[in-house]
Amino acid sequence: MIPGARELAGVEMSLVGEMGRERFLHNALDPVIATYQRIVIDTPPNLGLLTVNALVCADTVLAPVSPEDEASVQGIVELRATIAKLARLGGFKPRLLPLLTRWAPQRIISEVIDQALIELDLPPVARIPARTAVAQAAAAQVPLAVSARDGAVTLAYDRLVNHMAEVVSR
Repeated sequence: MIPGARELAGVEMSLVGEMGRERFLHNALDPVIATYQRIVIDTPPNLGLLTVNALVCADTVLAPVSPEDEASVQGIVELRATIAKLARLGGFKPRLLPLLTRWAPQRIISEVIDQALIELDLPPVARIPARTAVAQAAAAQVPLAVSARDGAVTLAYDRLVNHMAEVVSR
């Protein structure tokens, strides 16, 4: 697991002038890639050089979409376009799997965003329900799987992990 961090902003700035900058992470991982069954890379929610580097390495991209932020649908459309452009330039074509987070089926906006993704041929791979347990776990700095072990969100993420293990192994 390679987590994102604020300090990576400096790395992104240093890559700007480099040749082959979009393959920096791919080249760095190349010597160890066969050692691992899965590598998870967390990226910032933008299409900067760090995200492009991760896309070049990726087989599968799990992209969170929040119904609370209508711009996130536009973001996933832009992400799909970036993936298509990378495919044309270098043959990199990871699967794009939208993940609906903070999903509340009783709210109209949740259904609108869900339907918009389906119409864009980007059906959500999972719908993670909106629950206060998430904010409480974050405030307590305790993993959700510890603070709400049998909660709806924990169970939804558990189902997602199992589904992703199946998808990635195909």
